[in-house]
Amino acid sequence: MKDKETLEPLHEATLWYYTIKDPEVPEQAIVDWLSWLQASNENTQAFEKIEQLMQLTTQAKEIDWPDDNELLDDDYVGEMSVQQWRLNQKGWRKWYSIFLDFKLPAKKNLIPSFAISIVAFALFVLLSAQMPNFNESDIAVSVHETGSGQHERIELDDGSIITLGAQSLISVAYSEDQRKVLLERGEAYFDVAKDPNRPFVVGSGSRTVTAVGTEFNIMRQSERVVVTVAEGKVLVEPKSKPSSVPRIIKAFKKKYGNTNTFLIAGQQLTYNKDTISDVEAANSKAVTSWKEGSLQYLTEKLKFVVEDINRYSEHPIRIGDELVANQAYSGTVYANRIENWLDSISKAFPVKILTHNNGDIVLVTDTTKIKNNSDH
Repeated sequence: MKDKETLEPLHEATLWYYTIKDPEVPEQAIVDWLSWLQASNENTQAFEKIEQLMQLTTQAKEIDWPDDNELLDDDYVGEMSVQQWRLNQKGWRKWYSIFLDFKLPAKKNLIPSFAISIVAFALFVLLSAQMPNFNESDIAVSVHETGSGQHERIELDDGSIITLGAQSLISVAYSEDQRKVLLERGEAYFDVAKDPNRPFVVGSGSRTVTAVGTEFNIMRQSERVVVTVAEGKVLVEPKSKPSSVPRIIKAFKKKYGNTNTFLIAGQQLTYNKDTISDVEAANSKAVTSWKEGSLQYLTEKLKFVVEDINRYSEHPIRIGDELVANQAYSGTVYANRIENWLDSISKAFPVKILTHNNGDIVLVTDTTKIKNNSDH
């Protein structure tokens, strides 16, 4: 790549194209290519034209990004060179995507799948020195799981306390630099000890919740995650951070938008893998009443109420149709008196309760009640 500064952009882009296509491309060449791409829009556009000429603008396939447990298993050591670390690994292909866990939309004119892999690899090289060292030698990892109707109080080394709700699963990972928790399912209340040098980060679903010293509640359900702050302030942001490569930035923003959100005491938001709600006022005492054995709701859809109750119910409860699922419920459910709640539901709503021989309970629409109501 001698005298590249004197070359026309398209000629230069062609040379770069063949350079990065080489399976044995050296890391430094990738770093130089990224720098060239970012130097000007003209360079980026030239490279895109070359891709088109080479008929490589096929739809980018989704990459099998690591899940939460694989992120915890990151064992890259920042003190050694990337080249040396790579030589020490048997399965080196897994680590180039550690810091990116979003899936790029499958659309035309995105960097082809092989190029995306190279970009991720190179960006890891560039950013690895700034990444927290979550290595096996200096990390303490513990897993906690509760059964139906069970709660668990977890006291961490730094003084933070996690109250884990029924049928919940979390992984806790502490190092000298960071405090990380992964809420895989269920609900947890976090009372975080202040440590400005080590943010307390909870990952759940597609986003993370970061606090220094505060109290907040996270409930993870099949369709959503609900974050409520009882004291202090937290930051809710997508797990995936945009890189410095222009096209990846565009893909990221198109999928997630600028969705970093601060929540203070008495505020709540809901998100899923694609969207995030507006910040709303919330009664934190009602939200966290589950710690005392009662579940309180205000105009909540029955499908979410039932999913919550199922973590305490002896027999599974299922929703039989959409009409029942979308009924708005307000009230209190006592975890040790779910049968009483089912009886009240059948009286207050057009809902019929079906009980199978195996004990499973299904809530379906009672059409006779709907008909009777329409006659009045």
